[in-house]
Amino acid sequence: MAKNDEHLTIGDQGVLNVPGNYQPVHLEDTFGAILLGVFAVISLIGWMRAEARCRALLNQKGVSNGNSLLNA
Repeated sequence: MAKNDEHLTIGDQGVLNVPGNYQPVHLEDTFGAILLGVFAVISLIGWMRAEARCRALLNQKGVSNGNSLLNA
């Protein structure tokens, strides 16, 4: 069994070199995508919580939507 001497290396300007026929991966782009994903999830959770608080407040105040009260 031959030993594979090819390894993942980080080249010039933060480019990840993967042995084989792959496109180079820029680590700055990867970090930015992860950061934006985390920000999007946190924003979505905050938005959902704000909507729930708004619905609860409307139900508490008895504001109606047509003929029926809003669902919680």
